[in-house]
Amino acid sequence: MTPRPMGMGGAFTAVANDESAFWTNPAGIARARKARSREGIHILKFPNATVGLNSASKSFYSALKGTSSAGVADVIANSDFNESKPFYARAAAFPVVLFEIAQNDPMGFGIFENSTMRVYIDKDTPTDARISAVTDVGTSIGYAYTNFANRLNIGFNLRPTYRYAYEDTVPSGELKSKAALYKRIKKDSNRGTGIGADIGMMFTIADFWFPTVGVAIRNLPTGCKTDYLNPFTEERQKICGTVYSGSNGNPEALSVIDPMDTRIGMSISPRIAKNFGIRFTADVQNIYLGTGSSYYGLPGIDFSKMLHGGLELFSGNPLERSAVAFQVGANQGFVTWGFSLNGAFGSLEFASYAADVSNTVKRVEDRRYLASLSLML
Repeated sequence: MTPRPMGMGGAFTAVANDESAFWTNPAGIARARKARSREGIHILKFPNATVGLNSASKSFYSALKGTSSAGVADVIANSDFNESKPFYARAAAFPVVLFEIAQNDPMGFGIFENSTMRVYIDKDTPTDARISAVTDVGTSIGYAYTNFANRLNIGFNLRPTYRYAYEDTVPSGELKSKAALYKRIKKDSNRGTGIGADIGMMFTIADFWFPTVGVAIRNLPTGCKTDYLNPFTEERQKICGTVYSGSNGNPEALSVIDPMDTRIGMSISPRIAKNFGIRFTADVQNIYLGTGSSYYGLPGIDFSKMLHGGLELFSGNPLERSAVAFQVGANQGFVTWGFSLNGAFGSLEFASYAADVSNTVKRVEDRRYLASLSLML
């Protein structure tokens, strides 16, 4: 997900009016255009690059930098690093074009690469480092139906993906050697392919405040994983969603499936001045369906962690991309904020948000930062 939605607490299901629609609600592919537009290309961004780090990454790196491989365990044992203070980094690129094949027939196409790495070391076992490194490479192909006024949108997104992922424990001393760590990850990673599919709907009532409702289902079930160890219930369950098939060196890895994610959102956008408005939005995410033998999504997530809310102060038309916007929000109870700038030649976005890294009812904050830069071609 790009910085702008995260600045709004992740509550984007009923907004989705830029290229983030591919990851939040494919119906929004039509919202990146003006109503009754006759333009052929609505958005063309390159390289649309995003980088991210968390607040613990600098101290984590500094602690390891000044020691030898043999001394890593001792440094960790005498520090405050634990699962709630991991090292986290992300790098992504999403060159994308949103265009119209005929009047009121908007489509989108993008090529993506997204890599995340999370490392934590428990002080009780400082000789071992837990690593989760996941890289996705693929394409997104989306289509959205829109009515003449662009108030009703129904979208579909297809996402063929190649994934390689390493989720296992390594000797903590290997963190000092990039070559050794890369070699281990490359050798022992799960490698698989999957086809993700998403559908979504957005409807705006003809009102001065533009009240909008959005519904999206991400990772429509292309398969199910039997005996999947749900991290929230800590039970083995049959979970359905986007399944990745290939060579699985670690069948217990969470990344072998992306569980289905049903989202419902609402937004209103009252005008506060001639050229400025304010948008309020709220989401309920990770809603699961099914009971007993099969679950479409992940059960066991505390309801408070499913809630997302945001506010955006923006310039221009609420149904179009804004030149300047500032966001604040709440993501699973943690404060978020950010800004986005869109000009004739490029865009810049930034967000500060927190991820809940706990599987229990008690929330544990991991503060993260995202920045995105792109050229508008």
